[in-house]
Amino acid sequence: MPLAAVAIPSAISAGSSIIGAVKGVRSARKAGDIQSQAAQQEAAKFWDTLGKYNPQIGASAEQAATDVLGAAGKAGEGVLGATGAAAAGVRGATTEANRYLDPYRQAGTEATESLREFMAPGGAGTKAFTADMMGAYDPGYQFRMQEAAKALQAGAAARGGALGGGASKALANYQQNLASAEYGAAFDRFQRQQETRYNRLSDLMKFGGGMAERAGANLIGAETYAGNIGTRGAEYAGDIGMRGAEWAGGARTRADEVMAQNAMGTQRSTSDLLTGGAAARAAGEVGAGNAWQTGLAGIGNAAQQVGGYFQDKELLDRILKNPALSSQVKIPAWTYGGRAPGRRGTFGLSSEDYRPL
Repeated sequence: MPLAAVAIPSAISAGSSIIGAVKGVRSARKAGDIQSQAAQQEAAKFWDTLGKYNPQIGASAEQAATDVLGAAGKAGEGVLGATGAAAAGVRGATTEANRYLDPYRQAGTEATESLREFMAPGGAGTKAFTADMMGAYDPGYQFRMQEAAKALQAGAAARGGALGGGASKALANYQQNLASAEYGAAFDRFQRQQETRYNRLSDLMKFGGGMAERAGANLIGAETYAGNIGTRGAEYAGDIGMRGAEWAGGARTRADEVMAQNAMGTQRSTSDLLTGGAAARAAGEVGAGNAWQTGLAGIGNAAQQVGGYFQDKELLDRILKNPALSSQVKIPAWTYGGRAPGRRGTFGLSSEDYRPL
C-alpha cells in the first residue's frame, strides 16, 4: 500500500482533530468568559444601585432626624418661653397687688417710728404725771376750786363779812379733798390717754407689719409658683427634647440597619454572581481540556494508523526477504506500487487481483 494512502487520511484526521480541539477550546473558554463577564457586569450593577440608593436612605434619615430635632428644639423653646412669660406675669401681678398694700405698710412703718419716739427715754410715754399737769388733764379743777372759794366767801359775807376759823378750815379741807379727787381722776385720764395712744400706735404698727408680712408672702408665693411653672416647663421641654433625640437616633439607627442589610444583600448577590462566573469560567476550562483531550485522542488514532502502516510494511519486508515464506503468500498485484489491471481503488478485489510473490 502506498504511504500516501495511509498518511494523507491520517493527517487529515489529525488536522481535523486539532482544528476541532482548537475550536472546542475557544468555544468553551469564550462561553465561560461571557458568563463570567456577565456576572461581573451584574455585580457592578448591584453595587451601582447600592451606591445610588443607600446614600439617599442615609440622607433622608439624617434630614428627618434633623427636622425632628429642630422641631423638638423649637417646641422646647416655646414651652420655656410660655412658662417664662407665665412666671413673669405672676411676678408682675404680685408686685402690682403689693402696691395696694404699700399705704398700710407705710402706716405701720410710721406707727413704728412714732411708737419708738413715744417710748424713747424722755418721750411722752415715759413721762410721769405731776400736779402741774392737772390743768391739762382736768380743766374744770380750777373752776371748781374758785367756785368753792366764792361760795364760802359769800356765806361769810352774809354772816358778817369775814371768814371764821371754821369756814377757813372747811374751805381748806374742801380744796384738799377736791384736789386729791381731781388729781386721781386726772392721773387716770393721763394713764388712759397714754395707754390709748400706745395701743393705737401698737395696733397700727402691727397692722402695717401684717401687711408687710402679707406682701412678703405674696412675693414668696409668686416666686414659688413661678419656679414651679419654670420647673414643669423645663421638664416638659426636656421631655420633648429627649423624645426628639430618641426618634432621631432611632431613624438613624434604622437607616444604618437598612443600609447594612442592603450592603450585605448586595455582597451576597455579588458573591453568588462571581461564584457562578468563576464556575462558568472553570467549566469553560474543563470544556477546553475535554476538547483538547478529544483532539489529542483523534491525533493519537491517526498516529496509530500510520504506525500500523509502518509495522505492516516492516513485517512484509521481512516476509519478502525470507524465501521460505514468500512462496506461500499472495499479496495484491498493486502492492508496493503495483496496480491491478483496470483497478483504481482497494475495494471490490477478486482472486485475480492477487499474484504469487
